[in-house]
Amino acid sequence: IQEKSALTVYRSRKQDIRKENVFDNSLGSALLFEARTGVFRTRTYRAKIQENDTLWAACHNDSETLEHLVLKCTGLCPALPEGLADLATALGFTG
Repeated sequence: IQEKSALTVYRSRKQDIRKENVFDNSLGSALLFEARTGVFRTRTYRAKIQENDTLWAACHNDSETLEHLVLKCTGLCPALPEGLADLATALGFTG
Protein backbone atom coordinates (compact mmCIF):
# COMPACT_ATOMS: atom_id res chain seq x y z
CA ILE A 1 0.00 0.00 0.00
CA GLN A 2 3.00 2.31 0.57
CA GLU A 3 3.74 2.22 -3.18
CA LYS A 4 0.40 3.76 -4.26
CA SER A 5 0.92 7.03 -6.14
CA ALA A 6 -2.06 8.74 -4.46
CA LEU A 7 -0.49 8.15 -1.04
CA THR A 8 2.87 9.38 -2.27
CA VAL A 9 1.32 12.65 -3.50
CA TYR A 10 -0.58 13.13 -0.24
CA ARG A 11 2.45 12.39 1.97
CA SER A 12 4.68 14.72 -0.03
CA ARG A 13 2.33 17.68 0.56
CA LYS A 14 0.92 16.94 4.02
CA GLN A 15 3.17 18.88 6.37
CA ASP A 16 1.53 18.52 9.78
CA ILE A 17 -0.78 16.17 11.63
CA ARG A 18 -4.22 17.72 11.98
CA LYS A 19 -7.80 16.98 11.06
CA GLU A 20 -8.49 17.50 7.36
CA ASN A 21 -11.98 18.17 6.09
CA VAL A 22 -11.26 16.59 2.72
CA PHE A 23 -14.73 15.36 1.86
CA ASP A 24 -18.25 16.64 2.56
CA ASN A 25 -20.15 14.53 -0.02
CA SER A 26 -20.61 17.37 -2.52
CA LEU A 27 -19.52 17.27 -6.18
CA GLY A 28 -16.90 19.96 -5.60
CA SER A 29 -15.54 18.09 -2.62
CA ALA A 30 -15.37 14.85 -4.59
CA LEU A 31 -13.46 16.55 -7.43
CA LEU A 32 -11.08 18.25 -4.99
CA PHE A 33 -10.50 14.93 -3.19
CA GLU A 34 -9.61 13.23 -6.50
CA ALA A 35 -7.29 16.09 -7.42
CA ARG A 36 -5.55 16.11 -4.04
CA THR A 37 -4.97 12.35 -4.10
CA GLY A 38 -3.70 12.22 -7.68
CA VAL A 39 -6.55 10.20 -9.18
CA PHE A 40 -8.55 12.99 -10.84
CA ARG A 41 -10.36 11.29 -13.72
CA THR A 42 -9.17 13.43 -16.60
CA ARG A 43 -9.05 12.22 -20.19
CA THR A 44 -5.28 11.93 -19.85
CA TYR A 45 -5.68 9.76 -16.74
CA ARG A 46 -8.25 7.54 -18.49
CA ALA A 47 -5.96 7.23 -21.54
CA LYS A 48 -3.65 5.14 -19.35
CA ILE A 49 -6.42 2.53 -19.17
CA GLN A 50 -8.03 2.77 -22.60
CA GLU A 51 -7.14 4.55 -25.82
CA ASN A 52 -9.05 7.83 -26.15
CA ASP A 53 -8.64 11.47 -27.13
CA THR A 54 -7.01 13.57 -24.40
CA LEU A 55 -7.97 17.03 -25.74
CA TRP A 56 -9.95 19.05 -23.16
CA ALA A 57 -13.45 19.59 -24.55
CA ALA A 58 -14.08 22.94 -22.83
CA CYS A 59 -11.31 24.91 -24.52
CA HIS A 60 -9.76 22.60 -27.16
CA ASN A 61 -6.37 24.18 -26.38
CA ASP A 62 -4.52 21.44 -24.51
CA SER A 63 -4.72 17.94 -23.09
CA GLU A 64 -7.11 17.42 -20.20
CA THR A 65 -4.66 17.20 -17.31
CA LEU A 66 -5.02 18.33 -13.71
CA GLU A 67 -2.45 21.07 -14.21
CA HIS A 68 -4.27 22.43 -17.27
CA LEU A 69 -7.70 22.35 -15.60
CA VAL A 70 -6.57 23.96 -12.35
CA LEU A 71 -3.82 26.35 -13.45
CA LYS A 72 -3.98 27.09 -17.17
CA CYS A 73 -7.45 26.69 -18.68
CA THR A 74 -9.16 29.97 -19.53
CA GLY A 75 -12.42 28.22 -20.38
CA LEU A 76 -13.33 27.48 -16.76
CA CYS A 77 -14.97 29.72 -14.16
CA PRO A 78 -14.17 30.87 -11.61
CA ALA A 79 -10.62 31.65 -12.59
CA LEU A 80 -7.73 31.32 -10.17
CA PRO A 81 -6.67 34.43 -8.26
CA GLU A 82 -4.10 36.54 -10.10
CA GLY A 83 -0.53 35.31 -9.69
CA LEU A 84 -1.39 31.82 -8.39
CA ALA A 85 0.74 29.40 -10.40
CA ASP A 86 1.48 26.64 -7.90
CA LEU A 87 -0.63 23.46 -8.07
CA ALA A 88 -0.08 22.57 -4.39
CA THR A 89 -1.38 25.97 -3.26
CA ALA A 90 -4.32 25.86 -5.67
CA LEU A 91 -5.36 22.49 -4.21
CA GLY A 92 -5.08 23.79 -0.64
CA PHE A 93 -1.93 21.99 0.47
CA THR A 94 -0.07 25.21 1.32
CA GLY A 95 -0.78 28.87 1.85
